[in-house]
Amino acid sequence: MDMWTLVRFLHLLAVAAWLGGMLFLGLIVVPSVRAHGGLQASRALITTVGRRYGLMGGIAWVVLIATGLAMFHHRTGGFGTLGDGEYGRKVMEKLALVTLMGIAVVFHSVVQAPRIRRAEADGDEAARTRWRKVGATIDAGVLLATLLALWLGVSLVS
Repeated sequence: MDMWTLVRFLHLLAVAAWLGGMLFLGLIVVPSVRAHGGLQASRALITTVGRRYGLMGGIAWVVLIATGLAMFHHRTGGFGTLGDGEYGRKVMEKLALVTLMGIAVVFHSVVQAPRIRRAEADGDEAARTRWRKVGATIDAGVLLATLLALWLGVSLVS
């Protein structure tokens, strides 16, 4: 196995970890926990699972960027062509999407999720509902950006 096969493998493994974890949390864990526990029990479990996924997802995100840039450099010979031609344009679009995903996830972790917990602790149902809607919008946006980046990645293979 050559080094670039390993780099591509790591890139695909990171995609699987990022996207698979996101789908598993959103489609399986969160609805199941909410259906089988009180609000406080659900919040504690979802927070714990979310933090563990956050660590793994953060590592996957860094691996995605590092391996993606390495593959681009290997294929084109440098970063001076980033944005040039269809291949470079698609890579730039992927980088923009991955950057937006990172920003959205940090906002979700640092701002939105703590505000939900604070609203729950204060008994402020309106704020809790509002911040949950913000979270759902962020989650949907990150999922859409991930799927678009995946589509762009698949279109780069020739």
